[in-house]
Amino acid sequence: MKIDINNISPRQKLKISKGLCDYQYIMDNWQVNDADFQEVYYQFYLKARWAVMSKPGNKIPYFKKLQSISPDKPLLEVLIELRDCMESGCYEFSLGSKLLHTRNPLIPIYDKNVREYLAEEEKLCFWWHRSGGAVRLQRGISELDKIKHDWDILCDWYEKFLHSKKGRQWVEWFNISFPSYINISDIKKVDFIIYASY
Repeated sequence: MKIDINNISPRQKLKISKGLCDYQYIMDNWQVNDADFQEVYYQFYLKARWAVMSKPGNKIPYFKKLQSISPDKPLLEVLIELRDCMESGCYEFSLGSKLLHTRNPLIPIYDKNVREYLAEEEKLCFWWHRSGGAVRLQRGISELDKIKHDWDILCDWYEKFLHSKKGRQWVEWFNISFPSYINISDIKKVDFIIYASY
């Protein structure tokens, strides 16, 4: 479904508004990292992966990593470190990008809504979690290669979109609609619009 910024419904605006409160709380309180913070963060970012993130053996190291990670650390390094310290035993692409974004809001977030929008409307070809279909990936492509491919096209899309006329219109609409949150990153403004629409 194409996103028409001029036809965002009151319900979609409400969804953004509710999310903004939690998002701002997370960005203001990540250093505190107490039980209250972890609950807000979990509900906002992690509950879709509850099977992984409800386990103490995953939750504790994840939040420790949030405290210790450098905001400039490459995503692939973050994912390797998370895999090595968590019990899931796999690369947590979405969870890693959310962790990194919390420390550096100029970094995009990879999640289901953004992926679906970009695949359907922008025709981006993501490799992560792809099994068969019209495009078959060559054997020997590692999970990290797939993630790197998807991360590169995601970052490239945001870079181009934010400098486009449409991207500037989205950001302007957001700033007019939610003036109290004008200071959050433009990347996250776009993310909220996609989140409300998908």
